Amino acid sequence: MRVFESLDPVAKFAKPVLTIGNYDGIHIGHVRIIDRVKERARAISGTSMLMTFNPHPLHILRPDKEMAAIVPLAEKKRLIEEAGVDVLFVLPFTAQFADLSPETFVASVLVEKLAVAVVVVGYDFRYGKKGRGDAASLEAAGRAHGFFVETVGAVTIDGEKVGSNRIRKLVADGSVAAAARLLGRPFALEGTVVKAWGRGRGIGYPTANLKTRYSLIPKDGVYVTEAAFDGNTRGGLTNIGHNPTFGEGQGRSIETFILDFEGDLYGRKVRLSFLDRIRDDMKFASVDELKARIAQDVEAGRAVLRQHGL
Repeated sequence: MRVFESLDPVAKFAKPVLTIGNYDGIHIGHVRIIDRVKERARAISGTSMLMTFNPHPLHILRPDKEMAAIVPLAEKKRLIEEAGVDVLFVLPFTAQFADLSPETFVASVLVEKLAVAVVVVGYDFRYGKKGRGDAASLEAAGRAHGFFVETVGAVTIDGEKVGSNRIRKLVADGSVAAAARLLGRPFALEGTVVKAWGRGRGIGYPTANLKTRYSLIPKDGVYVTEAAFDGNTRGGLTNIGHNPTFGEGQGRSIETFILDFEGDLYGRKVRLSFLDRIRDDMKFASVDELKARIAQDVEAGRAVLRQHGL
């Protein structure tokens, strides 16, 4: 996959078939659009393309509104490449870019810069200043400028549309199994293992304490996870929380007890895929009570891992 962070200058491509959007998370709705882009490109011996933006437009249009990305940019690029797109544009989203009228965006970007043959967009696509352009106006522009436009309908699960905001809320609420159904894969985060208090090792359950730059973190609690590191994968239990059993002021941490593993992971990169949530983060009356509950959690976790074939 070729990646461009600007349209000037840009290479010329054979019969571009383009989709445009934020593509945060690359969920099953996004994959349906990408698959359609590839189908249309194959049909005309064209080039499949995806255009997205950095930062997310809301960071410019609504700087007062906090919004955690489902995946950081590097992960988004990787997922788009795995989806089989030929060319990716990651364009800087600036106030100047946001001020382009729908007509100017079509004429200067889609026609002049890219000479698109086909544009495939989602049902809720908006573009141009203040989002004045939509799929219907894009179809009209396509007829005027000589390119085709195809609109892909919503994907629904349990009667609700699949969307990034819905996934964000599920993850933030700790509903990681439900989020996985919408993503088409488990929600994941990655980071570096750092030294912490070492209390887990002291009670027989050594944990890897993960420091991450990911902005979307599941709700405090105990989760069944799959840890990937150094080409290996192991099932585990991940606790997100403040370690209330050991007193106040612990700070929020992401700690993973990796099942059937002995070794030192300090300084190593670890990726955690969240499979299910077992329980809330809890304060126990004693360390012995905590140890007994962790033993129960381990058995529950192994059952979940078996269900996932792990």
